[in-house]
This record gives sequence, C-alpha cells and structure tokens, in this order.
Amino acid sequence: FLINENIEKKIKNKISNNIDLEKEYKLSYEILINIFDEIINIFQNEIININDFYKILKIGLKNSSLGKIPSTLDGVTIGDTDRSRTHKVKAVFIIGLNDGIFPSIPNNEGFFNDSDRLFLKNDGIELANGTLENLYDENFNIYKAFTVPEEKLFLSYCQSDVDGKSLRPSILITKIKKIFPKIKEESDIYINDDYFICEKEIYQYLIFNFNNLKEENKVALFYKYFKQNEKYKKILKNNLEYIKFLKIPEKIKCENILKLYGNTLNTSVSRLETFKACPYEYFLQYSLKLKENEQFKVRNLDTGTFMHDIINSFFEELNLKNLNPKEIDEEKMANIINCIIEEKLKLSENYIFSATQKYKLLLKRLQRIILKSIKYIILSLKTSDFNIYGTEVEFGKENSKFESIVIPLENGKKIKITGKIDRIDIAKDEKNSYIRIIDYKSSVKDLDYTNIYAGLQLQLITYLDAVCKIENFIPAGILYFNLLEQMVNVNKKITHEEIEEIIKKNFKMKGLILADVNIAKMQDNNLAPSTNSKIIPAYMDKSGNLSNKKSSIATKEEFEKLQKYAKKTIKEIAKEIYNGSIILKPYYKNKKTPCEYCNYKKVCGFDSGIYKTEYRFINSKNKEDILNIVDNE
Repeated sequence: FLINENIEKKIKNKISNNIDLEKEYKLSYEILINIFDEIINIFQNEIININDFYKILKIGLKNSSLGKIPSTLDGVTIGDTDRSRTHKVKAVFIIGLNDGIFPSIPNNEGFFNDSDRLFLKNDGIELANGTLENLYDENFNIYKAFTVPEEKLFLSYCQSDVDGKSLRPSILITKIKKIFPKIKEESDIYINDDYFICEKEIYQYLIFNFNNLKEENKVALFYKYFKQNEKYKKILKNNLEYIKFLKIPEKIKCENILKLYGNTLNTSVSRLETFKACPYEYFLQYSLKLKENEQFKVRNLDTGTFMHDIINSFFEELNLKNLNPKEIDEEKMANIINCIIEEKLKLSENYIFSATQKYKLLLKRLQRIILKSIKYIILSLKTSDFNIYGTEVEFGKENSKFESIVIPLENGKKIKITGKIDRIDIAKDEKNSYIRIIDYKSSVKDLDYTNIYAGLQLQLITYLDAVCKIENFIPAGILYFNLLEQMVNVNKKITHEEIEEIIKKNFKMKGLILADVNIAKMQDNNLAPSTNSKIIPAYMDKSGNLSNKKSSIATKEEFEKLQKYAKKTIKEIAKEIYNGSIILKPYYKNKKTPCEYCNYKKVCGFDSGIYKTEYRFINSKNKEDILNIVDNE
C-alpha cells in the first residue's frame, strides 16, 4: 500500500515547504518501516488475519515514541478537564469553580434512564455512559486536574454572571479550605493592598486598618515606619489620639443648628426617612454633606436612576407625539425605547455604561429590563380605566402644578418638603376623580406597616396627601412597580403564553389600594369573582367583594388616618432635627439594619463596635396599631 500510493514521495513533497515538520514526518515514516521489519523478523512467512495484524501494529506504534524539542521554553496549554492530557506541568489554573458548573449538575438521563441502560447492557447492547458513570468520570477528571501540577495550583470562581446575578463558589472550594485552613483567598474585585502608589496612600491604609495592629503584620510594619518618620510622627500621634477617643456623638449646639438649617428646614421625605433609619447618617450626609470619593463604577443608584430616566422619557415622547400608551404596539414601543437609550448614552453622565465590556453587558441587561417593564406597564394601563396624569411630577419646582409641602412647626419654624413622584394616574366616575401614586423601584418593595410606624416608609403616603388636597381627589392607591428582570423556573415544559402569564404575575404591583370593589375593577378590568388580580394587590371573593385577608386594602377614612399619621411623624422628625439630635442609633428590624449598606461606616465606627451604642429595635406593627394611635390623639 505504501509503495502503490507512493507515500514516501508524498511525504517528501509535503515537508519540502515546511522545515518544522521535516524531522517529524521523516521520523514517523522511519518508525513505521522499522515496525514492519520487526513484524517480519518475528512472524516471517506466517499468515495472520486482519484483526491480529491490527493488534500487532497497534502494539508496535504504542511502544514507539517521537521526540520533539518544544518550540518555546515556556508554553501554555488551554483545555477542559475531560480532554486535557498534560504531564509534568509546573502550574495549573482552574477557572470557573462555581456551584453547578464545576462539578456540573448532571443533565437529563435522556430517553433511556440508568436502569434501562443496565438492562440493555445485560442483554449485550451497550449504550453511552449513564449518569453514574459520568459522575465517576467527572470526579476522576477533577482529581487529575487538581493533582497534575508539580509546583502551583490556582483555583478561581466568579462572584456573578454576565447579567450581574450572584454565583456561589463550588463545593470544591469549601473542601479545599477545610483541608488547608490557613489558605489565603484573594479577590480581584478589591484593590490589592500589596501595592501602594505613594507614602500618603500607605499612611491612609495604616489609619483605616489600625485596629488590625498585630505582631509582625503589614500594619505593624507601617506603624513602626511612620512612628520614626519626622514628617508623619506628629500627625500620627494626633490621629491615634482621635482613634482612641471613643465618645458618642453629642447634640448639635443651638447656634450651630440655625447655621445648618435656618428657620426653614428644606428637605425631602426620603431624607427624613434616612433620619429615622439613623440620625447620625442624616447628620453626616445632609448636614455636613460628606461624600464618598468618586469611583469609576456603576452603583445600584446609577442603574435605578438610568431606568427611571428612560421610562420617564418614554412617556414624555408619547406625549409629544400625541400617542396613546394604550394603543401603542410592542414593536413601536421597542423602537422608541432603543432610540431614547441611544440618545441618553451620548450624555456625559451616562458615559460609564459604555466605558468597559462589563458595563456594556450590564447596559444590555438594563435594556432588557426596561423593555420588559414598559411592556407590562402598558399592558396594565390597557386593562385599566386609569390614565397617566403625569410622570416625574415634582413638588416645589418652578412652573409645576404642585407646590412644596410646607408644614408649620413650633417657634416660627417650618419644614419645606420637595420631591418627585414617578407617576400619577387618574380615573373618573360620575361623581369623583380618583388618584393613585406609583413608584418605580429597582428592588423588591412592598408596603410595610411596621416601616410606616417607625417612620421609614412615609414617602408615598405624604405625596398622596399632597396630591389629594389640590383638587379634592380620592385616593385609589399607593403602589410599587418593581423594575426587576423576571426569571421563570419551572419543572415541566410550558408554552410561551404560560411563561408570559407568569412574568405578568411577577410584575404585579404591590402596595395599598382603596377598599372599593368598583375602584379595584377600574384598576384591573379583568378582576372577577374568585380570582386574584394580576395587576394590583386585590382578590375578589366568590360573592364579588374584595377579600380583607388576600387583598391589601384600606377605606377612604383609613387612608386619611395614614396620611394624618405620616404628617405627625414628619413633624416629630423635624422637631428632633431642630433639637440637634445626631444620636448614633441605627434601627434594627428582623435582622436588618441600615449599617449593612451605609457609606459612613468608617466615620461612625458603629458596625465595628467603636462606640458601643445599641440599636433602636423596632417591634412589628400592623395597620390597626397605626390607626389606633391616630384615634387616641
């Protein structure tokens, strides 16, 4: 065959233009000829069948080797654990050690399950490996990958996927930590403290980490250096005296209160809610106006602001073009939104969304959320008698229909509240006009009576009170529309229509509505006996009434009492501010505290236990508790 096909000549032609392959091809051909010579020497003229010849030739090739000098001194081999066959590797980097990925979650068994495969195997019919064999193979490959390096093994996992959703580390990471309890885990998300640009930066690191001063650690070395440094010696002494000065913040002096606030406290409801969350945070953020150092990153606040801006611009565009939101189709809606996003990205404040590949992926995710959210906002309007009265409605702005909310206080002082409502909807019947306030949230939020009682959730009630007084509107509801990417997890095959129904249900608004079945049906025309609304927090029982247990409802009188309670609480907050209270006492409710996301931890030291003060514990309350407080006044 080799002679008939003129293989030797073909090899020479092939290597004539490739010097690198010359030696490999030449040696390969020589090895093959030598194997044939050995077969002749051993078997001589003995006739053997093709299967035996195949086995003999295979053994000969298996015991032959072809040496090759590496083209470079160092090389990197990239592959997966199933196919990589490497030996004598100095270092191995294993990436993607996340739960469900490494090791992977077994796929469906297929048409045949494991017992079917075993049954067929016993009858001499062998199929591909089942789940158990695949599990064994994967565990072996993982073991092989972990043990192949001669010097170093690097393991890494992702904390989030391309959509920004959190990912858990693999169980293998946990096992490694148990085997090597002193192993040090590092993250590339944070700045590496091993590298400092200048002396000033090292000094800042020392001050911020002084509580971690231990023998022979990095902080101790820096402390020793700056203690002997003539330039920093005195500064270090003063700073350390401040660190050791553990004193709970006192009240602001009377003369300073007027300098800070004047006789009119200009604020917003969200700022007052911050005061009730932690008076000291309010003082640092809004009185002293301390701000974080600017960082090149997208915060949750940025994504929320961006989505709010796009949604508001969308409805403004419809208004300019005299387009009815209830009549617009999905394709036209998408085109308008995409054009708005393109225009917004040209603005300097939104530059960061197109600055890196990571943020470009985040932008695509936000675009999906916005498109989906507006789609279901439009659907909720189409099945409702309510129409949009205004978006991004501001209080106290020039030419605005709504003036600032002014509440008189004692001693000639007053509180002036400005703010913005994401959306106001209006509907009319033969007698009255009904108003509902809708707030867009980029996180899951619902009305919580305990938070209202504690002064942590007053915004929508305060806005409702202000709007209702303008033209004697009747409150129809205060609602939250959550701007979240909806994921549908099911254990069975479902249709596209069923998926859409689940997503629609997930976009259902939360909050509080008027306890009037007719007004509820005006908000959701599809509401029928023995059904849950897919738009508002309402359930109609079989007799055609709103269920008290399964609906979130309040009568007109109860709404008025909630509005009265909100105004009373705002007065109390303003009184505390004018009394100079900056007490370091964050709230604690159901294992939640504002310290978790506070930007001022380094200043107050509460979370690290410097001031040793206690939380303000909040006990659970319901609507009746708040109504009783109002009734007893």
